[in-house]
Amino acid sequence: MLFVIICLIISDLIEQFFEEINAMNIGSNILITGGLGFIGSYFAEKISLEKRVIILDNFSANSKEAYEFLNGRKNITIFDEDILFCDYANYLPNINTVFHFAANSDISSGVDNPQVDFEITTKGTHRLLTSMQKFNVKNLIYPSGSGVYGDVKETTLSEKYGPLEPVSFYGASKLSAESYISSFCHMTDLEAKVFRFANVIGFRQTHGVAYDLIRKLKNDPSFLEVKGNGFQSKSYIHVDDIFNGIMTVLDHKNDKKKYEVFNLATNDYITVKEIVSAILNSLELSETTKVVYGNTSGGWLGDVPVVRFDTNKIRKLGWKNQYNSKEAMDLAIDYLIKHDFS
Repeated sequence: MLFVIICLIISDLIEQFFEEINAMNIGSNILITGGLGFIGSYFAEKISLEKRVIILDNFSANSKEAYEFLNGRKNITIFDEDILFCDYANYLPNINTVFHFAANSDISSGVDNPQVDFEITTKGTHRLLTSMQKFNVKNLIYPSGSGVYGDVKETTLSEKYGPLEPVSFYGASKLSAESYISSFCHMTDLEAKVFRFANVIGFRQTHGVAYDLIRKLKNDPSFLEVKGNGFQSKSYIHVDDIFNGIMTVLDHKNDKKKYEVFNLATNDYITVKEIVSAILNSLELSETTKVVYGNTSGGWLGDVPVVRFDTNKIRKLGWKNQYNSKEAMDLAIDYLIKHDFS
């Protein structure tokens, strides 16, 4: 009897999941740029359960694992393409919605090279937008980030906060892309939802503080150098909560607003020191590893040490995060420890 009840519960959950996928206001043909990246591959996996997905990716940013996982799956077709050079005429006809996840995911890599973020994020987004206009693709989902707000210390950031004064090339490129998207929404038939993420972590993660620290410890478990003083304090959100948040917004499509921005984060925060402690405990290295912190408040030039989000707007639609920052980080650490970095 218990077995039958469990089977019925599982059946109901699966049915509910497929109903949510089918209810998405994104049509049946989806294009995902950067679809082999950390977040893009997760969305491709979920959406492809009921929708046809085309992935464009230039196979950078540790995409091998995602390719091996997604290649050959039903409803997914992968193309080796760079958004700066690809011929969108081969892909955009008959597409209903674009999830534009192609970007420079390694924020610190752009510190000494301002061209990286400008080329990929600003120019790449503008090129996509003009192509979408040409082929009459009307729906865009775009992931932005807290970098657009700049460094405003402990200020709680709502979507209406301003002025927006980025302190990094990454933040500037994201804000520039947002501006172009907004202008296309007002000048053409495009409709767009922009999401300003907290630090996203989880399965197939390819970058981030936990990723970097665990990789260092796998190379040398006796010593750990940490960028910044360790008091950096931010929200960390699991990629599954990101997916559910975006789906919640799409299920509540507001036809009166062609362009809309949502913060997407947990309501709590953890520090880098807490992350270091969690990693060392998980690896049973707390008593043996020498940890050395830096002297700066941020981890690199342009890093914003403290970020505080107001997420009331998306929560009013019924979304809530399943994992808080610590829980999401614990899941990410467990995955990364088991991960092969070779």
